[in-house]
Amino acid sequence: MAIRRRPLYWGIFFVTAGAVMLLAQGNALDRDAVAAALALWPVAIIVIGVALLLRGTRLGLPGGMVAAAMPGLLLGGVVVAGPSMSIDCGTATVGNAQARQGVFTGPATVRLNLACGDLTVTAVPGDAWHLETRDGTAAPTVNATGDRLSVESASQRHSFNFAHSGDAWLVSLPTAHRLDLDAEVSAGKGRFDLAGAQLGIVDLAVNAAEARVDLTGATVGRVSLDVNAGAGWLQLPATGDLSGDLAVNAGKLSVCAPEGLGLRVRGDASLGSIDHRGLIRNGGAWESPGYAFAQNHADLVVSANLGAIDINPEGGCK
Repeated sequence: MAIRRRPLYWGIFFVTAGAVMLLAQGNALDRDAVAAALALWPVAIIVIGVALLLRGTRLGLPGGMVAAAMPGLLLGGVVVAGPSMSIDCGTATVGNAQARQGVFTGPATVRLNLACGDLTVTAVPGDAWHLETRDGTAAPTVNATGDRLSVESASQRHSFNFAHSGDAWLVSLPTAHRLDLDAEVSAGKGRFDLAGAQLGIVDLAVNAAEARVDLTGATVGRVSLDVNAGAGWLQLPATGDLSGDLAVNAGKLSVCAPEGLGLRVRGDASLGSIDHRGLIRNGGAWESPGYAFAQNHADLVVSANLGAIDINPEGGCK
C-alpha cells in the first residue's frame, strides 16, 4: 500500500517542533544552547536540498522524513530560544542629547515609540514630566501639547532601519494625575518602573526586544501586553482591581502576582505553553487560592502562540 507522504511529513514536522518545546519546558534543553545551535540553520537548507535530489529513488522516503523534521527543529528552536535572541541594536553613547519637561494639569495620555535602543520609564511625585534622550543617528520627534506627550524614534517616520544606532530615552512621569500609557519597544530593551503611578490603560508592545514592567504600588485599570519574538516580565500591583490581555507570539512572558492578590487567568496556547504555577483550576479558568474572598483582583486573558507564559515563575519578575 502506497504511503501518503504529505500527511506523514506534516506529522513529522509538528511532532519534531512540539518535542523541542516540550523538552525545553521540562528543562531538558538549555535555551542558550538552542540559540547557539540555530546559528547552524543553513544545514537545514542543505538537508532539504539533498532530500529533493533523492526524490524518486529508494532513499526518497527517509530523505523526505529527515527534511520534514528540519523545519520542525528550526521552529521549535526559535520558540524556545526566542527570548534570548531578541535584537539588540546597541545604545547611543554619543549623539545629540535632548532634554524636555512639562506639566500635566489633569488626566493625560503618553505615547512612546522606540524603534531601537533602551527605554526607561519611571514614576515620580508631582505633576511634572521629564524627558532625556540621546539619539544614535537622528533626534526623536517630541510632541507635547497640554495633556498629551508623544515621543517617536526618527526611524519610525520611514521604514524600519537596522542601520539606525540605538537611542537611549529616560522618561519620568508624574503620579499626581491619571495617565494612559501607550508604549512600543522594538529591537531593544524597556524598563517600566511605575510604582505609585495612577494608570488608566497601559498598552505595551514588545517586538524583538525585552521589557520589564513593574506595577508595584501602582493603580491600574487595564493592562495590555503583547510580546512578539521577545521576552517580557510583568509584576502586577497588590491593590485595586484590574483586567488585562496578555499575548505572546514566538517569545516568553513571566507574570508575577503579589501575595493576597486574587488572580484569575483564562486563555489557551497554540503550539505553546502556559504554566499556572500556584493556581487552581475552576471551570474554564485558573484562580489563586481564595480568589473569591480577596479584596483586590486581577482578571487576565492570555494567549501563547508558539510561545510560553509563566505565572509566578521561580526567581520572580524583577
